[in-house]
Amino acid sequence: IVQFDLIEKYNRDPKTGLYYHGWDESKNEKWANKTTGLSQHFWSRGMGWYGMALVDVLDYLPKNHAGRPKLIHYLNQYAEAIVKVQDQTGTWYQVLDQGNRQGNYLEATGTAMFVYTLAKGTNKGYLPKKYKNNAIKGYQGILDEFIQVDENGIVNLTKCCSVAGLGGKPYRDGSYDYYINEPIRANDPKGTGPFILASLELNK
Repeated sequence: IVQFDLIEKYNRDPKTGLYYHGWDESKNEKWANKTTGLSQHFWSRGMGWYGMALVDVLDYLPKNHAGRPKLIHYLNQYAEAIVKVQDQTGTWYQVLDQGNRQGNYLEATGTAMFVYTLAKGTNKGYLPKKYKNNAIKGYQGILDEFIQVDENGIVNLTKCCSVAGLGGKPYRDGSYDYYINEPIRANDPKGTGPFILASLELNK
């Protein structure tokens, strides 16, 4: 619960409800804002992981756990924020709030994670039923934008950001150019796994 509280306290942007990719308490990292310690951007998969964690950890918290209502509240705030930046295709951009900016692209792994989070959240009754429509629209978007079936009938999930992080060597500075220029590939497990989970939730 404390980890979720920290993310809500530091990473969540009160204006948009979106979550910055990283926060450095020391404010020493080159990617970190010297006042807030936050990185510059809202990265799709970074937020995707968080949504999946929120909706999954509730499976393991007893019904009477004091932190449970708080986590469900966090999940509702999260859902409200991500549907506002959902593209008309149903999918989501690599840099979530900058869909019109040159070089940005619709990205499969974050999209699959958002669809799973919304589908499971509504199935479990944590989220209002209206969000199921966003999940269905997102799933159709995955099929339309990302799924390709080759001549052998093999299903491929395209447009997966291979990896993104902050710091390290070579140094990842968290700039817009950094996020849009990381390698893109098909069938990254960080996309196929959430896609399968989303499929199972929407098939219930």
